[in-house]
Amino acid sequence: ISESHRSIQTSKKYKIYKIWRNLKLTSTKPYQKITDQIKASRAMVGNHGRLHPESRIINAQFDKRAISIGDFTHIRGELFVFAHGGSITLGNHCYVGENSKIWSSCSIEIGNRVLISHGITIMDGLTHPIDADSRHQHYVDIITSGHPLQLELEERPVRIQDDAWIGCNSVILRGVTIGTGSVVGAGSVVTKDVPAGVIVAGNPARVIRKITKGNQ
Repeated sequence: ISESHRSIQTSKKYKIYKIWRNLKLTSTKPYQKITDQIKASRAMVGNHGRLHPESRIINAQFDKRAISIGDFTHIRGELFVFAHGGSITLGNHCYVGENSKIWSSCSIEIGNRVLISHGITIMDGLTHPIDADSRHQHYVDIITSGHPLQLELEERPVRIQDDAWIGCNSVILRGVTIGTGSVVGAGSVVTKDVPAGVIVAGNPARVIRKITKGNQ
């Protein structure tokens, strides 16, 4: 094959590749746009807030006011409010990482500039009743008719104050307040309040040290 003929073949292949690539890039846009619109209808999203493609917004109350996302806040994880109650509020410039789950049946309030890494679970209730019969009935209700409108899950509100950082694969349980600027180490289970300006780690999480300007 002559050099000129090879050049023509290469040129044709490149044109075909460009057509295929453009089709691939544009074919997902209508679907993604519809998906984004559905997600946005389930939450109040502030200016320049973003629900990334991997995010999940589950609003069993069908009231977008139950989930409020601040300005410049990015969501890659899952936000879920139960049918019988719950609310999630995130301030401005927050981040929720992939595979993180924030589930509310009471109230979860997250301040400004809070970083929530990947694989984190935050819950303000038990998610299922303790009693075995009640727990089974709850399961049956969910799979047959959806989340029940009346349910007691021993809920207590969760508060995460400004500038906190939650390390990957941590668990924040009901009734906990995490103070301003505090850091939760990776893999921690937080069962009690965390004061402001400290690092906690472990299961259950305990204070490791204070954070100071000269000792970050």
